[in-house]
Formats: sequence, C-alpha cells, structure tokens
Amino acid sequence: MSSTTRTAPATARSRRRLLLAVLAAFLLLLAAGVGGLYWVDDDLRHPKPDSGRPGAWMTVDRDEVSRFAHVTVPVSAEDIRWGYQNGFQDDFVVLAFRIPQGELEQYKSALPASGWTDTSYVPQIDLDGFQHIGAPDPSTTPPLTCGDFYTPGPAKNIGTQVCVASRSDGTSQVWVSAVHTP
Repeated sequence: MSSTTRTAPATARSRRRLLLAVLAAFLLLLAAGVGGLYWVDDDLRHPKPDSGRPGAWMTVDRDEVSRFAHVTVPVSAEDIRWGYQNGFQDDFVVLAFRIPQGELEQYKSALPASGWTDTSYVPQIDLDGFQHIGAPDPSTTPPLTCGDFYTPGPAKNIGTQVCVASRSDGTSQVWVSAVHTP
C-alpha cells in the first residue's frame, strides 16, 4: 500500500501542473487575441500613409490637389503646402499658401466663390487637414474671410471652401479645402 500512496500524490501534482500549464497557455492566447484586436483597431483608425485605405494621406503632387479643388495656385505664392486624404467614398484635399497682399482681391475675384463672409468657424476636418500639412491654424487667425463653391464632376461634385486672412508681414494666407459632395 505504501507504493500506491507514493504515486497518488505524484499523480495529483502532475495533474495540477498540467492544469496550471493549460490555464497559463489559455491566458496567453487570450492576451494575444486582445492585443491583436487593439492592433487591428488602431490600424483601421490610423491607416499608414499611401496605403490607399480610407483615411490614409496619399502622396500626390500639388497640381493634382489644385485640380481636385478647382483652385489655381498663383505663381507668386509662397510656403505652399498640400495634402490628399483618401476617403471611403469621398476624398478630401487641403491646400495652403501665402500671396502678396496686393494680389488678394484679384485672386478672390477669379474664384467662382459666392458670398464671401467673415467667420471664425472652421470645420474640424479642415483643421485636422491643415494641421497635417503643417499650415497655420485658420481658427486662430481672425478676421477670417471665407467663400465656397461647388463644381460638377463626372461622378461626384466637388465642394470647395477658400478662406483668406491678412498677415502682418504684408502677405495674405490662403486656405483651401475640398471634398466630394453628393
């Protein structure tokens, strides 16, 4: 009987170790699964640049952004910055530059924008876009004058907003945002 009692505790210890090993493996797999879900969620919310996924900022040239927005960048423009964000259904572009103060009225009159109005409100999506390209924040540059226009497209219309503000250095800052619209 003594040989039976010696193997019983050893068998019980082996079972406990096996149970602990299985439990530890389960917990590790669970942690890996949860971590994987966070990684996938972060990848969906913040796609890599040039991935072509919705929300990704794409590398395109300035002329393509200008054509999308139906806005020309004057030859005299300085500090030109632009960005193109791929959307799920609607793409979005931002463009910012400075022009000499004396050219501002001529530039505005060449745009098909209607109803230039003073405002301090800039939509958050536009602010995010301007921040992404490193342009000055238009919401902190009063007085801000904005006009908008729509351009029919082959598949979708383009809604463009142009905002301008005078700067103390004798130039005017121009901000352009455009998006596909239904």
